[in-house]
Amino acid sequence: MSQKNETAVLFLALLITVGLVGGGAWFLKENIWPQNSQEGGNSIQPKNKLITDRISFGEKTLSSIEASPTKKEGITALASGNYSRAITNLEAALKLNKNDPETLIFLNNARIGTAKNYTIVASVPLGTDPNGSLEILRGIAQAQHEINATGGIKGVPLKVGIANDDNNPEVAQQIANALVKNQEVLGVVGPYASDVTLAAGGVYTSGQLVAISPISTSVKISNFSRYIFRTVPSDFMAARA
Repeated sequence: MSQKNETAVLFLALLITVGLVGGGAWFLKENIWPQNSQEGGNSIQPKNKLITDRISFGEKTLSSIEASPTKKEGITALASGNYSRAITNLEAALKLNKNDPETLIFLNNARIGTAKNYTIVASVPLGTDPNGSLEILRGIAQAQHEINATGGIKGVPLKVGIANDDNNPEVAQQIANALVKNQEVLGVVGPYASDVTLAAGGVYTSGQLVAISPISTSVKISNFSRYIFRTVPSDFMAARA
């Protein structure tokens, strides 16, 4: 197997792992610890919001959790390319709220700086289901942190972006178009609901960008595309159980 193909296989395995971890965190929240889902509220974002405002690698917050002044300073520093200051502020912000996955993701992105990286994006409905989205992001943040702490993927760190699709098929398609055009993005974790995954899936398929949904269960996804995957059993399997 060539080094290029080997790296592609490793990255696909990584994407599946990240999807499993994110979906597992969501499953625990929904089925084991439902009483712990108190962060944020269901503040629906306007559908006509600019797509660029819905995607962040650390230059702006998308979370419904109120950002501390320290986190805001870290985000401002990251947006301006002052990575050392961003790291200092985001480390301090994480100590104030260790349960904020967005802060951990942005911190690890800041540590990468301008170095070569492999980039993925998590497409989640932060505006309409902040609690479920944060659980998925906690799993992804943990996976990114552990991967980078152990040397990355063959020495290349993992960078994570966050996209707020509001669980809206039209918005998810627009986000998919933006991610397909971004040549740095190598894969997507999401979307969330099955109809949103199917809607965005056509765009990802046309753009040959792999997307792995951590919780979509529709049977239509099973043979939908060679680029669209999921990490949970379909409704067909659930019906037989």
